[in-house]
Amino acid sequence: MKNGASPSKMRGLSLVEVMVSVVIGLVVVGAVLVSYLSSGKTTRQQAAYAEMHENAQLALTLLSRELLLAGYAQPTGIPVVVPPAVTVFSRTFSGRAVFGCDGNFDAPNKKASAGDVVCASPAAGKPSLEVSYEADVTNTVPIPVSGSPDSPSDCKGSQIRPAAGTVSGVDFFITHNRFFLQTGTGGRSELYCASSTQDSAGQPVSAEPLVDNVDDMKIWYGEANAANPRQIVRYVTAGNVSDWTRIVSVRVCLLMRSGDPVLDTELTATPKYLDCDSVEQDLPDRNLRRAYFSTTTLRNKMAF
Repeated sequence: MKNGASPSKMRGLSLVEVMVSVVIGLVVVGAVLVSYLSSGKTTRQQAAYAEMHENAQLALTLLSRELLLAGYAQPTGIPVVVPPAVTVFSRTFSGRAVFGCDGNFDAPNKKASAGDVVCASPAAGKPSLEVSYEADVTNTVPIPVSGSPDSPSDCKGSQIRPAAGTVSGVDFFITHNRFFLQTGTGGRSELYCASSTQDSAGQPVSAEPLVDNVDDMKIWYGEANAANPRQIVRYVTAGNVSDWTRIVSVRVCLLMRSGDPVLDTELTATPKYLDCDSVEQDLPDRNLRRAYFSTTTLRNKMAF
């Protein structure tokens, strides 16, 4: 005889049990979703900071390398009087090693034959920096020239023209590399470089971008004491420099911004950042910003 199943053992889940199970499942799914979204936001912000660090390191390394070369020139002669009437060598280049403006240059790609670059008047835009030195195939990237020795290059990697002169029958070249901020084709502020280099037709060469997402730049110049050219007595902006020949150190601040907006739109408080003067500012958008600093001594301008 087959035994029938007990009605009590065939009972399914009650409505209350189903509802409790659903609620527990939703809580678990919600916790996982919140954790995933939070992790995604953190990852995007970390990637944005990494991008800013990389761009800032690239730009500051490039500027520091240029400043270390500022004022470099090979000697062309030594005093012939015994004892010597002068205590310095004759050199291929004795002009100003660095020059700057609190705003734009009047013509960043001004040819060397047209005279020194000057500041735009009235001053507008972000600070600009010029670095000058004798360029050769060891301190710049050499450019192959058909039928001739390799040519040194400027900050854009362009062949430097024309030669500034000759020493022992060999041409030498002086480069004037000019750095400034300008809005690029993508609508973002970028670090640009121009120089006094001419093309094969003798015309100025256009400026080119080097690093993007540089929101602001500020430059201070370390001016030495006239009686002690190795003692820096003050750091000032370009408009307050009294003698460019006494500048022996340069401090640069670059305010970098993230390439993409990564901050939440639901933030109740306006996000802040510190600018190049260490003043707290409101973020104008959802892009991160951070100021990076570098100080470089002009080793070719230090007296020993």
